Amino acid sequence: MRQIDVLWGDDGDDGRINWLKVSVPLLLCGLFLAVMWFFLPAEQWLLLVGMMVAYIVPPLGRETIIPVCILCGIPWWLAAFALAFLDFAGGLFMAWNFPLVLRIPRIGPWVSRFVAAGRTFLDRRPWLERLYFVGLIAFVALPFDGSGSIVGSVVGRMLGMTKTEVLSCITIGGIIGSFAIALGIDYIVNLIPEGTGFWVSLAVFLLIGTALLVMYRSYSRKQETNA
Repeated sequence: MRQIDVLWGDDGDDGRINWLKVSVPLLLCGLFLAVMWFFLPAEQWLLLVGMMVAYIVPPLGRETIIPVCILCGIPWWLAAFALAFLDFAGGLFMAWNFPLVLRIPRIGPWVSRFVAAGRTFLDRRPWLERLYFVGLIAFVALPFDGSGSIVGSVVGRMLGMTKTEVLSCITIGGIIGSFAIALGIDYIVNLIPEGTGFWVSLAVFLLIGTALLVMYRSYSRKQETNA
């Protein structure tokens, strides 16, 4: 594994806050929502905003957010693009402001816990270190516990990757993961007979999600037992 300082503080940063680096990812998200305002009904726009906020705050992931968006009438491709865009913006923010994030009260300790989660994930899956680029894409794309742009940035640094490499992996993984789930959910929606109520459709998705979660948990426990 290549060795690079874990905290991404090795680029000559003197500790001062670069407000441009802080604001650009936030402004990109604001610009995206402003554009969507002209193309979506007010109710769907508010739902999209709420789902994007929910995606940022754990424990909800794209496997939960995307089905809800699609069931509420948001096009599958827009739901997928919105979350993939959030992954890109989050990865960009972490690449530019990682040392700053660790200094923020409450958020810093929260990120530090994800650092520990990322280290545990790597210890259990050494193949990530051998296939670091593809492995990080898979980590972001697949619904692992704690995966996403924040922990993905931490894991990328643990693997000795540069900021550009990590941001590329997060962007590619976000696109693959979001669009794969959205396409699958859209296919399932088309299989459900027309006229089926919202709650019945939601129950179907919850059952499918629960089954997948149980299978993943069983696989994880088996891997831990073998280790």
